[in-house]
Amino acid sequence: MNERIIIVGGGIIGLALAWRLSQSGVAVTVIDAGAAVPPATPAAAGMLAPSFEELAGPISGALYDFSVASLKRWRSFAAELEAESGEAIDYRPFGILGVAMDESGAAALREAFEAVTALGGAVEWLTGDETRAIEAGLSDRVLAGVFAREEGQVDPRRATRALREAVSRRGGAFINARIRRIVRRGADAIGVETAGGDRIEGDRVVIAAGAAAAAIELGAAAPVYPIKGEAVALRARGDNLRCVVRAPGAYLCPKADGRLVIGATEVEEDASLEPAPAAIEGLKRAGAAAFPASGAYREVERWAGLRPATPDAAPILGPVPDGPEGLFLALGHYRNGILLAPETAAALAPAILGGEISPLLGAFSLARFKN
Repeated sequence: MNERIIIVGGGIIGLALAWRLSQSGVAVTVIDAGAAVPPATPAAAGMLAPSFEELAGPISGALYDFSVASLKRWRSFAAELEAESGEAIDYRPFGILGVAMDESGAAALREAFEAVTALGGAVEWLTGDETRAIEAGLSDRVLAGVFAREEGQVDPRRATRALREAVSRRGGAFINARIRRIVRRGADAIGVETAGGDRIEGDRVVIAAGAAAAAIELGAAAPVYPIKGEAVALRARGDNLRCVVRAPGAYLCPKADGRLVIGATEVEEDASLEPAPAAIEGLKRAGAAAFPASGAYREVERWAGLRPATPDAAPILGPVPDGPEGLFLALGHYRNGILLAPETAAALAPAILGGEISPLLGAFSLARFKN
């Protein structure tokens, strides 16, 4: 197969897609702006948690189904990626605990629990004591919990390195550049033009550039915009959590290297990558309220990233409805790029290679924003 596929974006969505495409024998080139446009992936905590997302809007059901399908795919995806890359990605399917620390929080958690149960989600309602039986270090103030036993997390930075290695081993190429526009020949997309004026040509072009896609002349309006998120990593002292804990005002994600990642804020209309000190201290306090031991942990890193949001909080996937031909979008995964990467790649790769478009992609077409 002599197809040449250009993927703009070196985050987990672009890399997962590049890996799946390269496994089909096509020549893949990933164009990544690097430090010039920091991707959202390294800033993410890596939760795989469809049961804890707020679902609203006309395609919320489709998004939930897509999320659950991707969660199920993660187990084989992780094993295959580690085997092919030789890199460990810290995939931890140990469950996610949502906790409430007062009566109003317990009522809200119960409502969320019932909503997920109605969708067929595998979640369990727990008393405070039952919650602490799973994570003994949680505060005595925890009144109730919801346990999603099948959910978990992965280390996004390790997964990114593994994907780059897997793509490289398959013959994929990487170019460090910012993309300015799509290059067309008649009705077809035949490549991209960099900010420096260079042209890179191919048979198909995929835009997976996250929030940075707004700066690329696509020939179609894709409503993706940045929402800032801030987080902090602490060094645990041997008494770290085992599973992810979703607490009021923070989530806590323990990593295999001894870090505890606490996140994350949501700040609109701020595209800076500087974490606000007050926001970081607020996350630490919220984390320590649920897991008191973390109050003594040493901070090792703080950061901010830009989530690629859309008006309905769901991704934009598939071909551009009005062309140009050969241009595909894999954008707007918002808080769930890590979770949705395996299913996005599995569903979109066949469409890019000229096969049938998966029914899973129909709900996420750019066309839904035309009305």
